[in-house]
Amino acid sequence: MKNKTLSLVLTAVIGLCTLTSCGSNTDEFVSKENINQSSVNVAEGFFQAVFTDDEELFEECYPLCFRDFVNDDGEKVDMEDLFAQYTAVVDPSYTYAGASLSAYNDYDEEHGYTDFPSLAQDIAALHHTDADLIEAAQIVKLRINFETDSNEHYNTDVYILVYKMEAAWYVFELQNSDAQFAV
Repeated sequence: MKNKTLSLVLTAVIGLCTLTSCGSNTDEFVSKENINQSSVNVAEGFFQAVFTDDEELFEECYPLCFRDFVNDDGEKVDMEDLFAQYTAVVDPSYTYAGASLSAYNDYDEEHGYTDFPSLAQDIAALHHTDADLIEAAQIVKLRINFETDSNEHYNTDVYILVYKMEAAWYVFELQNSDAQFAV
């Protein structure tokens, strides 16, 4: 069910693009070497990976404890399948042109999020780690830019929840565009 919701969010991202003027500012593309260095890098890297069909970069968005987890039935997390679920909703008539940071909020009481311990527990349960290792979380708002073959420029805003564990940043989940977010 969660994967279906995430696919719907990505479909909405593509479907809700708005026409913009030429020359949208974008950040440099993220690499595997710097993707986990900041919340913005992992957020931008996630969308870059999905929209450019870069499975290796996509995998770097998740910690080894998630990627290498083997359940009681001896099955490992199928990263290829997870990646395919995201890329299946990408519209090939749009070319990814980069992203830029709009804003971010720390997931803490100062920004109205009083349930960080609960969030850390959720992350730990789903990403197979210890909640005490989750140092911080942020909701990152990005502007995603696209171009078409006819040189039209589109963009849309997206929200993604990321977290910091052992000095590296990882993706947890996409957020709805109506997510509580104060700039």
